[in-house]
Amino acid sequence: MLAFLADHSLIALIVILAAGLAIGRLRIFGMSLGAAAILFVAIFLSALDSHITFPPLIYQLGLALFVYSIGLAAGREFFASFASKGWRVNVFGGVMLLVLMGLAAGLAKLFGLDPTTASGTFAGSLTTTPGMAAIVELLKGTNPDLAAHPVVGYSLAYPGGVLGAIAVAAIGAGILKVNHIEDATREGLIHSRLRWRTVEIGEGVSGHISDVPRIAQADIIVTRMSLPDEHGGYAPQELAVPNTPLTPGLLLVIHGTDADLDTAISHLGAPAAVDVDMLEMSYGRVIVSNPAVAGRTIRDLDPISHGFIIARLRRGDEEVVAHESDMLELSDSLRVVAPKEQFPAVRRLLGDSENSLANVDLLPFAIGLLLGLLLGAIPIPLPGGTSLSLGFGGGPIVVGLLFGAFSHTGPVQWHLPYHANRVFTTFGLALFLAGVGTVAGPGFRNAMTDPASLKYIAMGFIITVTSALACGVVGMTVLKLRWDESMGMAAGMTTNPAVLGYLNNQTGTELAARGYATVYPIAMIGKILLCQALVVLLM
Repeated sequence: MLAFLADHSLIALIVILAAGLAIGRLRIFGMSLGAAAILFVAIFLSALDSHITFPPLIYQLGLALFVYSIGLAAGREFFASFASKGWRVNVFGGVMLLVLMGLAAGLAKLFGLDPTTASGTFAGSLTTTPGMAAIVELLKGTNPDLAAHPVVGYSLAYPGGVLGAIAVAAIGAGILKVNHIEDATREGLIHSRLRWRTVEIGEGVSGHISDVPRIAQADIIVTRMSLPDEHGGYAPQELAVPNTPLTPGLLLVIHGTDADLDTAISHLGAPAAVDVDMLEMSYGRVIVSNPAVAGRTIRDLDPISHGFIIARLRRGDEEVVAHESDMLELSDSLRVVAPKEQFPAVRRLLGDSENSLANVDLLPFAIGLLLGLLLGAIPIPLPGGTSLSLGFGGGPIVVGLLFGAFSHTGPVQWHLPYHANRVFTTFGLALFLAGVGTVAGPGFRNAMTDPASLKYIAMGFIITVTSALACGVVGMTVLKLRWDESMGMAAGMTTNPAVLGYLNNQTGTELAARGYATVYPIAMIGKILLCQALVVLLM
Protein backbone atom coordinates (compact mmCIF):
# COMPACT_ATOMS: atom_id res chain seq x y z
CA MET A 1 0.00 0.00 0.00
CA LEU A 2 2.80 2.42 0.92
CA ALA A 3 4.65 1.61 -2.30
CA PHE A 4 1.47 2.20 -4.28
CA LEU A 5 1.01 5.63 -2.68
CA ALA A 6 4.65 6.48 -3.31
CA ASP A 7 4.19 5.68 -7.02
CA HIS A 8 0.90 7.59 -7.33
CA SER A 9 1.40 11.02 -5.82
CA LEU A 10 -2.03 12.36 -6.71
CA ILE A 11 -3.79 9.44 -5.03
CA ALA A 12 -1.50 9.85 -2.01
CA LEU A 13 -2.41 13.52 -1.79
CA ILE A 14 -6.15 12.80 -1.83
CA VAL A 15 -5.72 9.98 0.73
CA ILE A 16 -3.89 12.36 3.07
CA LEU A 17 -6.52 15.07 2.62
CA ALA A 18 -9.45 12.70 3.14
CA ALA A 19 -7.95 10.90 6.12
CA GLY A 20 -6.79 14.13 7.74
CA LEU A 21 -10.15 15.84 7.36
CA ALA A 22 -11.94 12.77 8.73
CA ILE A 23 -9.63 12.47 11.75
CA GLY A 24 -9.87 16.21 12.30
CA ARG A 25 -13.60 15.83 13.00
CA LEU A 26 -13.03 13.47 15.94
CA ARG A 27 -13.53 15.18 19.29
CA ILE A 28 -11.55 14.06 22.34
CA PHE A 29 -12.33 15.80 25.64
CA GLY A 30 -14.33 18.32 23.64
CA MET A 31 -11.41 19.18 21.33
CA SER A 32 -10.66 18.36 17.72
CA LEU A 33 -7.72 19.08 15.42
CA GLY A 34 -9.75 20.17 12.43
CA ALA A 35 -7.64 20.70 9.30
CA ALA A 36 -4.43 20.45 11.37
CA ALA A 37 -4.91 16.67 11.38
CA ILE A 38 -3.87 16.65 7.71
CA LEU A 39 -0.37 17.64 8.77
CA PHE A 40 0.00 14.70 11.15
CA VAL A 41 -1.39 12.19 8.67
CA ALA A 42 1.17 13.44 6.13
CA ILE A 43 4.00 13.21 8.67
CA PHE A 44 2.92 9.69 9.68
CA LEU A 45 2.76 8.32 6.12
CA SER A 46 6.00 9.94 4.97
CA ALA A 47 7.74 8.70 8.13
CA LEU A 48 6.72 5.16 7.17
CA ASP A 49 7.89 5.63 3.59
CA SER A 50 10.07 8.63 2.69
CA HIS A 51 9.13 8.21 -0.98
CA ILE A 52 5.62 9.48 -0.24
CA THR A 53 6.27 13.08 -1.03
CA PHE A 54 5.03 15.87 -3.27
CA PRO A 55 6.72 18.57 -5.34
CA PRO A 56 7.33 21.83 -3.41
CA LEU A 57 4.79 23.42 -5.74
CA ILE A 58 1.99 21.76 -3.73
CA TYR A 59 2.68 23.42 -0.40
CA GLN A 60 3.89 26.65 -2.04
CA LEU A 61 0.60 26.99 -3.91
CA GLY A 62 -1.38 26.05 -0.83
CA LEU A 63 0.43 28.59 1.34
CA ALA A 64 0.00 31.35 -1.25
CA LEU A 65 -3.73 30.65 -1.66
CA PHE A 66 -4.28 30.52 2.09
CA VAL A 67 -2.46 33.67 3.12
CA TYR A 68 -3.70 35.74 0.16
CA SER A 69 -7.32 34.81 0.93
CA ILE A 70 -6.76 35.54 4.64
CA GLY A 71 -5.30 38.93 3.69
CA LEU A 72 -8.29 39.82 1.51
CA ALA A 73 -10.71 38.96 4.30
CA ALA A 74 -8.77 40.65 7.10
CA GLY A 75 -7.31 43.68 5.29
CA ARG A 76 -9.90 46.26 6.28
CA GLU A 77 -9.94 45.16 9.94
CA PHE A 78 -6.13 45.02 10.03
CA PHE A 79 -5.64 48.63 9.01
CA ALA A 80 -8.66 49.87 10.97
CA SER A 81 -7.25 48.43 14.20
CA PHE A 82 -3.64 49.44 13.56
CA ALA A 83 -4.02 52.96 14.93
CA SER A 84 -5.58 51.73 18.17
CA LYS A 85 -3.93 48.48 19.23
CA GLY A 86 -2.42 47.03 16.07
CA TRP A 87 0.83 48.97 16.40
CA ARG A 88 1.26 47.77 20.00
CA VAL A 89 0.72 44.16 18.95
CA ASN A 90 3.36 44.51 16.24
CA VAL A 91 5.86 46.14 18.60
CA PHE A 92 5.35 43.23 20.99
CA GLY A 93 5.76 40.78 18.10
CA GLY A 94 9.09 42.31 17.08
CA VAL A 95 10.43 42.30 20.64
CA MET A 96 9.18 38.75 21.19
CA LEU A 97 11.05 37.47 18.14
CA LEU A 98 14.29 38.99 19.43
CA VAL A 99 13.74 37.34 22.83
CA LEU A 100 13.07 33.98 21.17
CA MET A 101 16.24 34.26 19.10
CA GLY A 102 18.18 34.92 22.30
CA LEU A 103 16.51 31.92 23.93
CA ALA A 104 17.43 29.74 20.93
CA ALA A 105 21.07 30.84 21.14
CA GLY A 106 21.16 30.09 24.86
CA LEU A 107 19.59 26.64 24.47
CA ALA A 108 21.97 25.75 21.62
CA LYS A 109 24.95 26.60 23.83
CA LEU A 110 23.45 24.83 26.85
CA PHE A 111 22.74 21.59 24.97
CA GLY A 112 25.97 21.75 22.95
CA LEU A 113 24.16 21.64 19.62
CA ASP A 114 25.50 22.05 16.11
CA PRO A 115 24.99 25.74 15.18
CA THR A 116 23.55 25.14 11.73
CA THR A 117 21.18 22.37 12.84
CA ALA A 118 20.13 24.46 15.86
CA SER A 119 19.34 27.39 13.58
CA GLY A 120 17.08 25.12 11.54
CA THR A 121 15.50 23.97 14.81
CA PHE A 122 14.72 27.59 15.65
CA ALA A 123 13.02 27.93 12.27
CA GLY A 124 11.09 24.71 12.85
CA SER A 125 9.98 25.74 16.34
CA LEU A 126 8.31 28.78 14.79
CA THR A 127 7.37 26.73 11.68
CA THR A 128 8.86 29.24 9.27
CA THR A 129 9.70 27.51 6.00
CA PRO A 130 10.96 30.77 4.43
CA GLY A 131 13.23 31.26 7.45
CA MET A 132 14.69 27.80 7.06
CA ALA A 133 15.13 28.37 3.32
CA ALA A 134 16.93 31.64 4.05
CA ILE A 135 19.42 29.81 6.30
CA VAL A 136 20.05 27.23 3.59
CA GLU A 137 20.70 29.93 1.00
CA LEU A 138 23.04 31.73 3.39
CA LEU A 139 25.05 28.56 4.01
CA LYS A 140 25.18 27.69 0.32
CA GLY A 141 27.07 30.92 -0.22
CA THR A 142 29.43 30.49 2.73
CA ASN A 143 29.70 26.78 3.56
CA PRO A 144 27.83 24.50 1.12
CA ASP A 145 28.73 21.32 3.04
CA LEU A 146 26.52 22.47 5.95
CA ALA A 147 23.51 23.55 3.85
CA ALA A 148 21.54 20.35 4.59
CA HIS A 149 21.82 20.65 8.38
CA PRO A 150 19.13 23.32 8.90
CA VAL A 151 16.59 21.12 7.08
CA VAL A 152 17.21 18.33 9.58
CA GLY A 153 16.77 20.68 12.55
CA TYR A 154 13.65 22.15 10.98
CA SER A 155 12.09 18.70 10.44
CA LEU A 156 12.78 17.69 14.03
CA ALA A 157 11.18 20.78 15.52
CA TYR A 158 8.28 21.30 13.14
CA PRO A 159 5.76 18.80 14.61
CA GLY A 160 6.37 20.17 18.10
CA GLY A 161 6.03 23.68 16.72
CA VAL A 162 2.46 22.85 15.76
CA LEU A 163 1.52 20.65 18.72
CA GLY A 164 3.09 22.99 21.29
CA ALA A 165 1.07 26.01 20.17
CA ILE A 166 -2.14 23.96 19.93
CA ALA A 167 -1.56 22.48 23.39
CA VAL A 168 -1.10 25.91 24.97
CA ALA A 169 -4.25 27.19 23.26
CA ALA A 170 -6.34 24.19 24.31
CA ILE A 171 -5.09 23.88 27.88
CA GLY A 172 -5.22 27.62 28.47
CA ALA A 173 -8.81 27.83 27.20
CA GLY A 174 -9.76 25.02 29.57
CA ILE A 175 -8.03 26.51 32.62
CA LEU A 176 -9.42 29.99 31.98
CA LYS A 177 -12.85 28.56 31.09
CA VAL A 178 -12.92 30.68 27.95
CA ASN A 179 -16.34 31.36 26.46
CA HIS A 180 -15.41 31.77 22.81
CA ILE A 181 -18.77 33.11 21.65
CA GLU A 182 -19.09 35.57 24.53
CA ASP A 183 -15.57 36.93 23.98
CA ALA A 184 -16.15 37.39 20.26
CA THR A 185 -19.45 39.11 21.01
CA ARG A 186 -17.78 41.55 23.39
CA GLU A 187 -15.19 42.32 20.74
CA GLY A 188 -17.93 43.18 18.25
CA LEU A 189 -17.44 40.13 16.02
CA ILE A 190 -20.73 38.51 16.95
CA HIS A 191 -23.88 40.55 17.40
CA SER A 192 -27.14 39.93 19.17
CA ARG A 193 -30.19 39.21 17.07
CA LEU A 194 -31.67 42.30 15.46
CA ARG A 195 -35.33 43.29 15.78
CA TRP A 196 -37.52 46.24 14.85
CA ARG A 197 -40.00 48.34 16.80
CA THR A 198 -42.08 51.46 16.27
CA VAL A 199 -41.45 54.47 18.50
CA GLU A 200 -43.52 57.64 18.86
CA ILE A 201 -41.40 60.79 19.16
CA GLY A 202 -42.10 62.57 22.43
CA GLU A 203 -42.08 66.20 23.51
CA GLY A 204 -38.73 67.98 23.68
CA VAL A 205 -37.02 65.81 21.05
CA SER A 206 -35.64 67.96 18.23
CA GLY A 207 -33.47 67.48 15.19
CA HIS A 208 -33.84 65.37 12.08
CA ILE A 209 -34.15 61.65 11.37
CA SER A 210 -30.43 61.59 10.53
CA ASP A 211 -29.78 62.64 14.16
CA VAL A 212 -31.77 59.80 15.73
CA PRO A 213 -28.88 57.39 16.50
CA ARG A 214 -27.02 60.22 18.27
CA ILE A 215 -30.11 61.37 20.19
CA ALA A 216 -31.01 57.78 21.07
CA GLN A 217 -27.44 56.98 22.18
CA ALA A 218 -27.80 53.55 20.58
CA ASP A 219 -26.67 51.65 17.50
CA ILE A 220 -29.93 51.78 15.53
CA ILE A 221 -31.18 52.71 12.10
CA VAL A 222 -34.48 54.33 11.10
CA THR A 223 -36.10 52.78 8.04
CA ARG A 224 -39.72 53.95 7.95
CA MET A 225 -41.80 56.83 9.25
CA SER A 226 -45.43 57.77 9.50
CA LEU A 227 -46.65 61.34 9.86
CA PRO A 228 -49.71 62.28 11.93
CA ASP A 229 -52.64 63.26 9.71
CA GLU A 230 -55.24 65.98 10.22
CA HIS A 231 -57.81 63.50 11.52
CA GLY A 232 -55.75 62.40 14.50
CA GLY A 233 -54.52 59.24 12.81
CA TYR A 234 -51.44 58.40 10.80
CA ALA A 235 -50.60 58.37 7.14
CA PRO A 236 -49.31 55.12 5.54
CA GLN A 237 -45.66 54.41 6.16
CA GLU A 238 -43.01 55.76 3.85
CA LEU A 239 -39.23 55.70 3.71
CA ALA A 240 -37.52 57.59 6.52
CA VAL A 241 -35.93 60.49 4.66
CA PRO A 242 -32.88 61.71 6.66
CA ASN A 243 -33.73 65.42 6.54
CA THR A 244 -37.26 64.97 7.91
CA PRO A 245 -37.68 67.05 11.12
CA LEU A 246 -38.47 65.24 14.35
CA THR A 247 -41.83 66.39 15.71
CA PRO A 248 -43.97 65.11 18.60
CA GLY A 249 -46.20 62.25 17.46
CA LEU A 250 -44.02 61.22 14.52
CA LEU A 251 -43.81 57.42 14.29
CA LEU A 252 -40.47 55.84 13.40
CA VAL A 253 -39.63 52.19 12.71
CA ILE A 254 -36.18 51.51 14.18
CA HIS A 255 -33.90 48.45 13.96
CA GLY A 256 -31.33 47.24 16.49
CA THR A 257 -30.72 44.75 19.28
CA ASP A 258 -33.23 44.53 22.11
CA ALA A 259 -30.87 46.43 24.41
CA ASP A 260 -30.29 49.21 21.88
CA LEU A 261 -33.99 49.45 21.09
CA ASP A 262 -34.86 49.81 24.79
CA THR A 263 -32.24 52.55 25.16
CA ALA A 264 -33.41 54.34 22.03
CA ILE A 265 -37.09 54.35 22.96
CA SER A 266 -36.30 55.72 26.41
CA HIS A 267 -34.54 58.71 24.79
CA LEU A 268 -36.92 59.26 21.90
CA GLY A 269 -40.36 58.95 23.45
CA ALA A 270 -42.51 55.85 23.92
CA PRO A 271 -43.48 52.66 22.08
CA ALA A 272 -46.14 53.38 19.48
CA ALA A 273 -49.63 52.45 20.64
CA VAL A 274 -51.24 52.42 17.18
CA ASP A 275 -51.03 50.25 14.08
CA VAL A 276 -49.89 51.90 10.88
CA ASP A 277 -50.80 50.96 7.33
CA MET A 278 -47.82 49.10 5.79
CA LEU A 279 -49.48 48.02 2.56
CA GLU A 280 -47.43 50.30 0.35
CA MET A 281 -44.04 49.24 1.82
CA SER A 282 -42.07 46.03 1.37
CA TYR A 283 -39.33 44.58 3.56
CA GLY A 284 -37.13 41.86 2.08
CA ARG A 285 -33.66 40.38 1.68
CA VAL A 286 -31.49 41.16 -1.35
CA ILE A 287 -28.03 39.75 -2.09
CA VAL A 288 -25.20 41.92 -3.42
CA SER A 289 -23.94 40.31 -6.62
CA ASN A 290 -23.39 43.37 -8.81
CA PRO A 291 -19.61 44.06 -9.04
CA ALA A 292 -20.37 47.74 -9.67
CA VAL A 293 -21.96 47.97 -6.21
CA ALA A 294 -19.42 45.84 -4.32
CA GLY A 295 -16.56 47.86 -2.90
CA ARG A 296 -18.72 50.97 -2.39
CA THR A 297 -19.91 52.27 0.95
CA ILE A 298 -23.61 52.63 1.66
CA ARG A 299 -23.05 56.39 1.74
CA ASP A 300 -21.56 56.32 -1.77
CA LEU A 301 -24.39 54.13 -3.04
CA ASP A 302 -26.95 56.62 -1.62
CA PRO A 303 -29.90 54.18 -1.36
CA ILE A 304 -32.43 56.95 -0.66
CA SER A 305 -31.84 58.42 -4.11
CA HIS A 306 -32.72 54.97 -5.53
CA GLY A 307 -35.89 54.73 -3.45
CA PHE A 308 -34.85 52.28 -0.71
CA ILE A 309 -33.11 51.99 2.67
CA ILE A 310 -30.68 49.28 3.82
CA ALA A 311 -31.74 48.29 7.33
CA ARG A 312 -29.41 45.38 8.06
CA LEU A 313 -26.26 43.85 6.62
CA ARG A 314 -25.49 40.15 6.92
CA ARG A 315 -22.05 38.75 6.11
CA GLY A 316 -21.55 35.07 6.83
CA ASP A 317 -23.61 34.29 9.92
CA GLU A 318 -23.47 37.78 11.40
CA GLU A 319 -26.18 40.38 10.90
CA VAL A 320 -25.60 43.98 11.96
CA VAL A 321 -27.33 47.34 11.73
CA ALA A 322 -26.29 48.97 8.46
CA HIS A 323 -24.23 52.16 8.70
CA GLU A 324 -23.37 54.67 6.01
CA SER A 325 -19.66 53.87 6.38
CA ASP A 326 -20.13 50.11 5.80
CA MET A 327 -18.53 48.89 2.59
CA LEU A 328 -20.61 46.40 0.63
CA GLU A 329 -19.03 43.15 -0.53
CA LEU A 330 -20.09 40.46 -2.96
CA SER A 331 -22.50 37.96 -1.33
CA ASP A 332 -23.56 40.43 1.41
CA SER A 333 -27.20 39.82 2.30
CA LEU A 334 -29.10 43.06 2.87
CA ARG A 335 -32.43 43.70 4.55
CA VAL A 336 -34.00 46.33 2.36
CA VAL A 337 -37.05 48.56 2.89
CA ALA A 338 -38.70 50.04 -0.21
CA PRO A 339 -42.09 50.73 -1.78
CA LYS A 340 -43.39 47.52 -3.34
CA GLU A 341 -43.24 48.88 -6.87
CA GLN A 342 -39.58 49.86 -6.33
CA PHE A 343 -38.34 46.41 -5.32
CA PRO A 344 -37.64 45.10 -8.87
CA ALA A 345 -35.39 48.12 -9.50
CA VAL A 346 -33.62 47.57 -6.15
CA ARG A 347 -32.91 43.95 -7.05
CA ARG A 348 -31.53 44.98 -10.44
CA LEU A 349 -29.25 47.56 -8.81
CA LEU A 350 -27.83 45.23 -6.16
CA GLY A 351 -27.78 42.15 -8.37
CA ASP A 352 -29.58 39.59 -6.19
CA SER A 353 -28.23 36.69 -8.24
CA GLU A 354 -26.88 33.52 -6.61
CA ASN A 355 -25.90 32.28 -10.06
CA SER A 356 -23.57 35.20 -10.76
CA LEU A 357 -21.95 34.75 -7.34
CA ALA A 358 -21.27 31.11 -8.18
CA ASN A 359 -19.52 32.19 -11.41
CA VAL A 360 -16.60 33.79 -9.57
CA ASP A 361 -14.45 36.19 -11.58
CA LEU A 362 -11.02 34.68 -10.96
CA LEU A 363 -9.08 37.22 -13.02
CA PRO A 364 -8.68 39.81 -10.21
CA PHE A 365 -7.83 36.99 -7.78
CA ALA A 366 -5.15 35.67 -10.12
CA ILE A 367 -3.72 39.17 -10.69
CA GLY A 368 -3.58 39.88 -6.97
CA LEU A 369 -1.99 36.52 -6.21
CA LEU A 370 0.56 37.06 -8.99
CA LEU A 371 1.49 40.48 -7.62
CA GLY A 372 1.90 38.93 -4.17
CA LEU A 373 4.18 36.17 -5.48
CA LEU A 374 6.25 38.69 -7.44
CA LEU A 375 6.61 40.84 -4.32
CA GLY A 376 7.67 37.75 -2.38
CA ALA A 377 10.32 36.95 -4.99
CA ILE A 378 12.07 40.33 -4.80
CA PRO A 379 15.51 39.84 -3.19
CA ILE A 380 16.42 42.16 -0.34
CA PRO A 381 20.23 42.53 -0.11
CA LEU A 382 21.94 41.87 3.23
CA PRO A 383 25.50 42.57 4.39
CA GLY A 384 27.92 39.88 3.30
CA GLY A 385 26.52 39.46 -0.17
CA THR A 386 23.44 37.46 0.87
CA SER A 387 19.81 38.37 0.38
CA LEU A 388 16.35 37.48 1.66
CA SER A 389 12.81 37.67 0.34
CA LEU A 390 9.26 37.61 1.69
CA GLY A 391 8.65 34.34 -0.11
CA PHE A 392 5.43 32.55 -1.00
CA GLY A 393 3.86 33.42 2.35
CA GLY A 394 4.97 36.98 3.02
CA GLY A 395 4.38 38.53 -0.40
CA PRO A 396 0.80 37.30 -0.94
CA ILE A 397 -0.41 38.25 2.52
CA VAL A 398 1.00 41.78 2.24
CA VAL A 399 -0.73 42.30 -1.12
CA GLY A 400 -3.86 40.58 0.19
CA LEU A 401 -4.05 42.92 3.18
CA LEU A 402 -3.63 45.96 0.93
CA PHE A 403 -6.24 44.85 -1.62
CA GLY A 404 -8.53 43.72 1.19
CA ALA A 405 -8.41 47.25 2.63
CA PHE A 406 -8.88 49.02 -0.71
CA SER A 407 -11.53 46.50 -1.86
CA HIS A 408 -11.48 47.68 -5.48
CA THR A 409 -9.33 49.65 -7.89
CA GLY A 410 -11.52 51.38 -10.43
CA PRO A 411 -13.65 48.66 -12.01
CA VAL A 412 -11.45 45.83 -10.63
CA GLN A 413 -13.09 44.16 -7.61
CA TRP A 414 -10.43 42.48 -5.46
CA HIS A 415 -12.74 40.92 -2.90
CA LEU A 416 -14.13 37.45 -3.46
CA PRO A 417 -17.67 36.47 -2.52
CA TYR A 418 -17.70 35.34 1.12
CA HIS A 419 -18.14 31.64 0.42
CA ALA A 420 -15.57 31.60 -2.38
CA ASN A 421 -13.01 33.17 -0.05
CA ARG A 422 -13.67 30.46 2.55
CA VAL A 423 -13.22 27.73 -0.07
CA PHE A 424 -9.84 29.12 -1.19
CA THR A 425 -8.75 29.55 2.43
CA THR A 426 -9.67 25.97 3.39
CA PHE A 427 -8.31 24.38 0.22
CA GLY A 428 -5.05 26.33 0.38
CA LEU A 429 -4.55 25.33 4.01
CA ALA A 430 -5.18 21.66 3.22
CA LEU A 431 -2.65 21.64 0.35
CA PHE A 432 -0.04 23.38 2.48
CA LEU A 433 -0.40 20.96 5.39
CA ALA A 434 -0.25 17.90 3.15
CA GLY A 435 2.83 19.15 1.30
CA VAL A 436 4.88 20.35 4.25
CA GLY A 437 3.93 17.30 6.35
CA THR A 438 5.61 14.95 3.89
CA VAL A 439 8.76 17.11 4.07
CA ALA A 440 8.93 16.80 7.87
CA GLY A 441 8.11 13.07 8.05
CA PRO A 442 11.51 11.50 7.31
CA GLY A 443 13.29 13.76 9.80
CA PHE A 444 10.73 12.89 12.45
CA ARG A 445 11.30 9.17 11.82
CA ASN A 446 15.07 9.57 12.18
CA ALA A 447 14.56 11.35 15.49
CA MET A 448 12.87 8.26 16.86
CA THR A 449 16.04 6.21 16.22
CA ASP A 450 18.69 8.80 17.24
CA PRO A 451 18.67 9.80 20.95
CA ALA A 452 20.75 12.92 20.18
CA SER A 453 17.89 14.25 18.10
CA LEU A 454 15.78 14.52 21.23
CA LYS A 455 17.84 17.56 22.24
CA TYR A 456 16.78 19.39 19.10
CA ILE A 457 13.17 18.35 19.62
CA ALA A 458 13.32 19.61 23.21
CA MET A 459 14.91 22.90 22.15
CA GLY A 460 12.22 23.49 19.54
CA PHE A 461 9.38 22.58 21.89
CA ILE A 462 10.66 24.93 24.62
CA ILE A 463 10.82 27.83 22.15
CA THR A 464 7.32 27.09 20.80
CA VAL A 465 5.70 26.84 24.23
CA THR A 466 7.52 29.94 25.48
CA SER A 467 6.28 31.91 22.48
CA ALA A 468 2.66 30.77 22.89
CA LEU A 469 2.63 31.32 26.66
CA ALA A 470 4.14 34.79 26.31
CA CYS A 471 1.55 35.71 23.69
CA GLY A 472 -1.21 34.51 25.98
CA VAL A 473 0.02 36.24 29.12
CA VAL A 474 1.17 39.52 27.56
CA GLY A 475 -1.77 39.56 25.16
CA MET A 476 -4.32 39.39 27.97
CA THR A 477 -2.57 41.46 30.65
CA VAL A 478 -0.71 44.16 28.70
CA LEU A 479 -2.38 44.34 25.29
CA LYS A 480 -5.86 43.68 26.74
CA LEU A 481 -6.74 41.02 24.17
CA ARG A 482 -9.09 38.10 24.67
CA TRP A 483 -7.57 34.63 24.97
CA ASP A 484 -8.61 33.56 21.47
CA GLU A 485 -7.14 36.70 19.90
CA SER A 486 -3.95 36.20 21.94
CA MET A 487 -3.71 32.63 20.64
CA GLY A 488 -4.36 33.92 17.13
CA MET A 489 -1.41 36.22 17.71
CA ALA A 490 0.62 33.17 18.83
CA ALA A 491 -0.40 31.39 15.61
CA GLY A 492 0.64 34.50 13.68
CA MET A 493 4.03 34.44 15.42
CA THR A 494 4.52 30.92 14.06
CA THR A 495 2.94 32.01 10.73
CA ASN A 496 1.48 28.50 10.75
CA PRO A 497 -1.89 27.93 9.10
CA ALA A 498 -2.31 24.64 10.99
CA VAL A 499 -2.53 26.41 14.35
CA LEU A 500 -4.99 28.97 13.00
CA GLY A 501 -7.01 26.19 11.40
CA TYR A 502 -7.29 24.49 14.80
CA LEU A 503 -8.29 27.74 16.51
CA ASN A 504 -10.94 28.56 13.91
CA ASN A 505 -12.41 25.09 14.22
CA GLN A 506 -12.31 25.07 18.03
CA THR A 507 -13.64 28.57 18.70
CA GLY A 508 -16.14 28.98 15.87
CA THR A 509 -15.38 32.72 15.68
CA GLU A 510 -13.14 35.12 13.74
CA LEU A 511 -11.33 36.38 16.84
CA ALA A 512 -8.23 34.22 16.37
CA ALA A 513 -7.99 35.19 12.68
CA ARG A 514 -7.91 38.87 13.69
CA GLY A 515 -4.91 38.30 15.97
CA TYR A 516 -3.24 36.13 13.33
CA ALA A 517 -3.54 38.68 10.54
CA THR A 518 -2.39 41.55 12.77
CA VAL A 519 1.01 40.08 13.59
CA TYR A 520 1.60 37.84 10.57
CA PRO A 521 3.46 40.31 8.29
CA ILE A 522 6.02 41.40 10.89
CA ALA A 523 6.44 37.80 12.06
CA MET A 524 7.06 36.55 8.54
CA ILE A 525 9.64 39.23 7.76
CA GLY A 526 11.21 39.18 11.22
CA LYS A 527 11.77 35.42 11.27
CA ILE A 528 13.42 35.44 7.85
CA LEU A 529 15.90 38.01 9.13
CA LEU A 530 16.45 36.51 12.59
CA CYS A 531 16.92 32.93 11.39
CA GLN A 532 19.87 34.13 9.33
CA ALA A 533 21.12 36.31 12.17
CA LEU A 534 21.05 33.32 14.54
CA VAL A 535 23.23 31.09 12.39
CA VAL A 536 25.76 33.93 12.03
CA LEU A 537 25.67 34.50 15.80
CA LEU A 538 26.17 30.82 16.69
CA MET A 539 28.96 30.24 14.17
